[in-house]
Amino acid sequence: MASYQTAAVVLGSKNWGEADKMVTLFTYDRGLVEAAAFGCRRPRSPLAAGMQMFSSIEVQLSEGKRVDTVRQCTLKRHYKKLTEDLEVMAYGSFVAEFLREFLPPGQAEPQMFGRLLYVLDSFEVRNPRVTALMAMIQLLEFTGMQLHFEHCVHCGQTVDDDAFFSLSAGGILCPDCQEPGAEPFPDDLRRFILALRDYDWENPPALKITGSLLMQAEHLFLTYLQSLLGRPLKSLAFIQQL
Repeated sequence: MASYQTAAVVLGSKNWGEADKMVTLFTYDRGLVEAAAFGCRRPRSPLAAGMQMFSSIEVQLSEGKRVDTVRQCTLKRHYKKLTEDLEVMAYGSFVAEFLREFLPPGQAEPQMFGRLLYVLDSFEVRNPRVTALMAMIQLLEFTGMQLHFEHCVHCGQTVDDDAFFSLSAGGILCPDCQEPGAEPFPDDLRRFILALRDYDWENPPALKITGSLLMQAEHLFLTYLQSLLGRPLKSLAFIQQL
C-alpha cells in the first residue's frame, strides 16, 4: 500500500474495537480523509496524543480501499480550551461538523486548511461564539455555496444602504430587484457580516459587536445551513445545553 505524509487536524473521532479509533482528518494535501488508528487508545501508544479531537498533527498514512491507516503521527499543537472548556468545545465541535459536512472527501483545500488553523488558535483566546460564526462565514467562501452581501444577486449593482435579502436567491437584492418573499435587510447587519467575512486573523481589527447583530447573523446562516443539509447540525444541540 502506498504511504503519504501530511499535516492534518482531527475533526472527528470514534472508538472502534477494544483499543482502536476511526478518525476523520482534514489534511493539507488530501482534504478530508477517513482513517483507522489501530491501538491508539492504549496508554502507551505513540498515536494516543495525536488522535484526540482538534489535535494539529503531522501524520503518516497508508492508503486503503475504504479507509486509510494511521502509521505514525507527531502532535504539533494541543488546544487546551478546545479539549477542556465545555463552551469552547461545543463551538469547536460545530466548526468541525460543518467541515465534515461540506468538505468533499479526498480534495485538497490548502487555503481552507490554513484558515482552520487560525480559527483553532482563535478559540484559545477569543469569544468562542463569535469565533464559530466568523469561521462558518469565512469557510463557506471556499465551498462555492457562499451568500452574497456586496452586490445585488440579480442585477449586480453595488449595495451600500438598506436593502432586501432572499435566501433562495443567495443574498442581497437592491430595491429595484426586490422579489416576493424577500425580507428587508438593514445595512448595519450587512456591514457586520462583511466585517466577519473579511476578519484578518493575523492582524485582528477592532469589531463592534452587539447582541442583536450577532443573533441576527447567526440565525441567517444557521437557517441557510439547514436549508442546504435538510436538517440542523447535530452540534447545535450541544451548544443549546450550555
